[in-house]
Amino acid sequence: MMRSIGVISAATVVALLALSQAAGQQPEPQPQADLVVTGVRPEQIQSFVEQVSAVPPSVRQIARWDEDICFRVAGLPAEQGQVIVDRVSYRAEMVGLHAGHQGCRPNVFVFFAADADGFTHQLVERDRSLFAYFHEENVVTLGQEALSSFVDTPRAVRWWHVTQTRGADGDNLGSDQTQVAAPPPPRPEELKGRPDGFSGVQVTRSQGSRVRSVERQDFNRVVIIVDGQKAAGYPVDGIADYIAMVTLAQIDPNAQTRDYPSILNLFADDPDAVSFEMTNWDLAYLDGLYRSTRNSASVTQQIRDISRRMSGDRGN
Repeated sequence: MMRSIGVISAATVVALLALSQAAGQQPEPQPQADLVVTGVRPEQIQSFVEQVSAVPPSVRQIARWDEDICFRVAGLPAEQGQVIVDRVSYRAEMVGLHAGHQGCRPNVFVFFAADADGFTHQLVERDRSLFAYFHEENVVTLGQEALSSFVDTPRAVRWWHVTQTRGADGDNLGSDQTQVAAPPPPRPEELKGRPDGFSGVQVTRSQGSRVRSVERQDFNRVVIIVDGQKAAGYPVDGIADYIAMVTLAQIDPNAQTRDYPSILNLFADDPDAVSFEMTNWDLAYLDGLYRSTRNSASVTQQIRDISRRMSGDRGN
């Protein structure tokens, strides 16, 4: 596991050391059989789904992972990094994903940095291919304005998703069937002079029905940067659950979630709003996302589908 990169410093490890010491004393989280939200109006659930779901402007679908995710944590000692990986892997397996294997190619990059602002600027500037900075066929992000906000907005945790458009059955689009692979995590000696972008692919488009699209959106990779100073003092399981939430779903960083019990309120200013672990709202949202129709014809259909599943309504 990677121990350091770029401007990630030992101060990060010092800041987070107290957090991980308590992690081994906590019991393993247990699966919840009833991943639904009860006792609230359906419109409240739908409002939550609308708030948290971020959708790239060029597509009309909410993305998710397909089957396998593989983690790389940088900026922490191996033992602490493994605590993060284990917790996030557990959450991933709850929604039916396979959380890595020995020698897997990383597609979730988690960086802990003492100077997160400076590190983020440096990483984006020197490794733009990791963020799909340049336009490539079948590769989708939230766009340049959102990337600027990712770089310039100080947060305890910031995240960036790169999505690949696939056929409804999961096949790559285009005649060469070339898969867009996540670039390896940069090393200090590799930060300069790396080629940008991906190999081009030809695109085939066709029209879907009003209910189903011929395409779907799969996550290709996620970059997460944790500010070691802002995260200091928070329980490591809470930080890992927060990372899991923004790894498994493309969450709007500007979502207003204080009216809902959610791990997304971990760093809220209001102590009454803070949640230190994933709540039933979070688990139900992820369960609804990964059980919903992934090639829906519109975002609106997906939001309604996820909302129904969160409330326990499995009907069509």
